[in-house]
Amino acid sequence: MSLWSPLGPPGKRVAPLAENYRETPLWWDDTTFPTLVESPLPATADVVVVGSGFTGLAAAARLGAHGKHAVVVDSSALGEGASGRNAGMVHAGVRRDLDTLERKYGDAGRALHDASVEAYRFVAQTAATAAPDAMYAQSGWLHLAHRRSRMKALRKDEAERRRRLGESTVMLEEDALESEAPCRGFFGGMLTDNGASIHPARYLAGLARLSLASGATLHEHTRVLSIESLHTGSRVHTSRGDITAGDVLVATNGYTDAAAPWARNRIIPIGSYIIATEPLGDARAADVSPQRRMMSDTRNFLHYWRLSPDGRLVFGGRTSFAPVSVRTARDRLYAAMIEIYPQLAGVRVSHAWTGNVGFTFDQLPHLTRSDGITYAMGYCGSGVALGSWMGTLAAEWIAKGARPAFSDLRFPRIPLYRGHPWFLPLVGAYYSLLDQL
Repeated sequence: MSLWSPLGPPGKRVAPLAENYRETPLWWDDTTFPTLVESPLPATADVVVVGSGFTGLAAAARLGAHGKHAVVVDSSALGEGASGRNAGMVHAGVRRDLDTLERKYGDAGRALHDASVEAYRFVAQTAATAAPDAMYAQSGWLHLAHRRSRMKALRKDEAERRRRLGESTVMLEEDALESEAPCRGFFGGMLTDNGASIHPARYLAGLARLSLASGATLHEHTRVLSIESLHTGSRVHTSRGDITAGDVLVATNGYTDAAAPWARNRIIPIGSYIIATEPLGDARAADVSPQRRMMSDTRNFLHYWRLSPDGRLVFGGRTSFAPVSVRTARDRLYAAMIEIYPQLAGVRVSHAWTGNVGFTFDQLPHLTRSDGITYAMGYCGSGVALGSWMGTLAAEWIAKGARPAFSDLRFPRIPLYRGHPWFLPLVGAYYSLLDQL
């Protein structure tokens, strides 16, 4: 078993590991996904949905409600993508504030923000009916300033959320943090009621059951090789045969590959890493998060954390913009966790894992259409809510022609980018410098 030493630079610290330590998501331990019996692919479908995450399954369920036969294909098994790997932290909003959205995009910007609010509500409603075992809980969110200079931006954010968005918010000065976050290294924070927790894998399993009940068929281990546009519809070429469909929805987000080159050239896959400790026990868990809030800090290389339903600390972050091993990321995250919660030194890690976050060049989600193919992706770390709702809106567009007001937003790309983010180390160095200011 590895030993924890508080000495030396963070990169040299080694996290202590539980005897049953494994490098798979915590959420997989207690989730039962629907059993999918392998069957031949149908030759035709109303809609082929590429990707069986939150977006794809929510879309399939809504398409079925409109009488459309959806065939969902995924290159991996159900739950193996980011929808089964995230931290299960839910909120409304996108990475641009409402003033910026309205100034730059007008009514479409406001519509995009409003869609994120609907997304938040949708998760609560869907979890209650389709996944009650996912333990959805309205918990609130605490954003913590890692530099005193970040308090000014948090105050502005708090005022906008309260006045324009109707959120219940409170600014906490440094000396008032103890009751909410008895941790170290922060100079204040903003508490908002816009935050909830969920067991993401069980929620995904609930969406899978919902889509199957609606008449969708799900095919795991079926890689899409290419999508051919036809005069009426598309032909999807897969590793297990071809499907001709009236419509295609690509919902692969941070796992978009060469089968969908238009989207691959616009999506930046960035690895996010998470560790989970062994159960802390009631007293120690209360010492970490008395109100069981969702928490994050103001770093660009942000950290985010929460308590799991069984009292573990689930602690994640982007330890590097360049790929690193799970082991390296695990030790870096443990070091960061101990800097924030020195009282947890020596607590063992039971799980460590990674998954791809789908970022975009404008840091906004996109639901759009090109050459007859519909794309929903680019959630920039907010995929539980946005992914679920964007899939639902995509289904409404495909089945009923209900085009979202923000679907005309330009989905930007940059020259020479083909899905391999060669520029991320440079971007990482820049953001690392900003985090020191």
